[in-house]
Amino acid sequence: MGYRFLAVLAALFFFTGQAAAQDDAAAASETETLVAEDDAEALADAASDEELFARDTYELTPILCPFKDQVKYKPGEVSCGLLTVPENREKKRSRKIQLHYVKISARQPKDWDAEEKGEWKKRDDAVIYLTGGPGARAVGYVKRLKDHGVRDFRDLYILEQRGIGFSQDFCPLYFLVDPAAANAPDYAEYQKAGLDLNEACFASAKARGVDLSGYNTIENARDVKALRRALGYDQWNMWGISYGSILGQAYLREDPEGIRAAAIDAIVPIAPGARFQKIGGSYQRDLDLLEKACNENETCAKAFPNFQARLKGAIKNVRENGPIEVEAADTEAFPQGKAWFFHDIIGGAPFVQFYEQDNYATLPAFISSLATLVEKKDYAPFEALTAGGAGGPGGFEISQGMYNAIACNDNWVGYLREALEEDAAEHPDLSSLQGDPAQIDRMVAICKRYGMNPRPAEQYAPVETNIRTLLIEGAMDPITPPPFAHMIEPGFSNGTYVEFPYAGHGPSRSVKCAGEFLTKYFDAPEGELDLSCPQSMEAPKFVGKLYETHALTGLVSSMAKDQKNILLPAAWAGLAGLILVFGAFIYTLAPAARLINGAPGHSTGGARLVAWATALAGAAAVCGLGYAIYATSEASEFVLLVGLLPIARWFVYAGLAAGLLGLILIVMTIRARGRAPLPVGVLLGLLLTGVAGAALAAFLVCFGFVVL
Repeated sequence: MGYRFLAVLAALFFFTGQAAAQDDAAAASETETLVAEDDAEALADAASDEELFARDTYELTPILCPFKDQVKYKPGEVSCGLLTVPENREKKRSRKIQLHYVKISARQPKDWDAEEKGEWKKRDDAVIYLTGGPGARAVGYVKRLKDHGVRDFRDLYILEQRGIGFSQDFCPLYFLVDPAAANAPDYAEYQKAGLDLNEACFASAKARGVDLSGYNTIENARDVKALRRALGYDQWNMWGISYGSILGQAYLREDPEGIRAAAIDAIVPIAPGARFQKIGGSYQRDLDLLEKACNENETCAKAFPNFQARLKGAIKNVRENGPIEVEAADTEAFPQGKAWFFHDIIGGAPFVQFYEQDNYATLPAFISSLATLVEKKDYAPFEALTAGGAGGPGGFEISQGMYNAIACNDNWVGYLREALEEDAAEHPDLSSLQGDPAQIDRMVAICKRYGMNPRPAEQYAPVETNIRTLLIEGAMDPITPPPFAHMIEPGFSNGTYVEFPYAGHGPSRSVKCAGEFLTKYFDAPEGELDLSCPQSMEAPKFVGKLYETHALTGLVSSMAKDQKNILLPAAWAGLAGLILVFGAFIYTLAPAARLINGAPGHSTGGARLVAWATALAGAAAVCGLGYAIYATSEASEFVLLVGLLPIARWFVYAGLAAGLLGLILIVMTIRARGRAPLPVGVLLGLLLTGVAGAALAAFLVCFGFVVL
């Protein structure tokens, strides 16, 4: 768990904590002077399509996949290479850069029945996957897509976009710079630190000769076209999600002759003025949908009748009453020894969970428990968020410098202030997650200072195409909701809108049957679309109130301070659990063994029966809690911050029962020994079982698993 989701929030909210409270008009003026010459050169060199690609050599260099130790795959299943391209095709003297691409080879499905389906045959038309973010690195997609059904018949290519990961990330240490500045008790300072990181990245890149104006969606689309040509495909299928949908729209315009069929998912209009930054409105839409689904579920409706209001109350509480302050577990990442969390974290944690539909079953419960922490000012669990060091690159695998460059060059920043002001007026609590809209001016000035003026507006006009295209949305996507797809739908004369009910961000990637859905579509793009996959989506199976224990967050924090701190609880619980699990096995089989051997057992006055019950209760507690922790992490890692799934309560009770039975067993064993001698093995076995049961219960009490 650790500090990971802070990095996710940083990636999702470009301007969360990235606006500065200062006037930057003078800097903006200076900027125009610095970049005027570069802009003139770019405009003068803009040319026809073939002239733009005149310096592309279509040179491919096979390489050993640089993420080989991070992703498990068989030789030949995944391969990598580098494509050499101009950094800026609109400038004749632009340097060359190398882009990393990945090929995930088609594979025969494991359950392929040749007698029923005939001989398996690989399709010749590959799929190019356009990644999201922008800035999301390829390794995460390889992990996720290597088992996706879309490659059951087709090779799948992933181009790691320029400025990302192994495609010459120009700020690979972005999130590691000056951790003290990023951790501030004042919200204005916290925001300013974000912009300082951004400017430091741009300044360093420019000093090293990086042409930041070349990092934009139009050049990204040209790179995709160059890769197609270099690989020798006349046509291939295009599949893009999130930012990949923006890039997909640009690519449909850039390379129409090279696209056989297209599918874009989690759609954002390419026009930068589309107000896609109005996160408050999208968030509100999802909360309403979740509340409706919750009210239609008896368990959820009874347990969480007002979770939405409590979430907004918690956001407002932290915003108005100051930051959450905790002792920092990792003092290297938090040099002040303390950490401060603001209202954006309170609102952001549930927002992020809307991305994956697998989180929905626990989301009302999580929101309710999170609100309880804020209401009671019980902030101890937040200390665990300081246990994992600086997140960014190691967690979410985002190249934030590239994201920021796209925001500048594609002119997202030019429309941001108006979008945030509108959002703030309509949804004051939820929109506050993105910072103060009145402080965006500095970002606009920074963009200009480093040569990133808005590109020509016509390059971002709504797309009009007759290429066969699926427009796919998850009904509960929090960041790219269905209304965005309907905004671009009129331009797709041969397009079909498909919505996955109860799905989040990018259902064509995350829903299990989506691989077969896409395969059937790419097999016959003009044929009748099989909608059985989206129609199979069901409402979440909501859980009740969580078991609100701080035990896990406490252990995480303690271990982060000193890894030796985990030795005592690990030995304590491990030894007691081992004895009890072994005892449950032995005491269950012992009667049968004595019966087979015809050997009478020694009289223990009922101690054996109590030992069996002790061991059984203890084994159930140990194994059950292990399962509850695993099941909770599978349901949503975020839930571990506030507790465990409701089933955990019964396993804790089993552990307490083992403790009580253990104490009774110790007394009974001593009494039995007083009445008659017992074999050493029997005596030790009974006493060890009793002590282990009592020790397990003591562990649960001492380390916070018992909630009164």
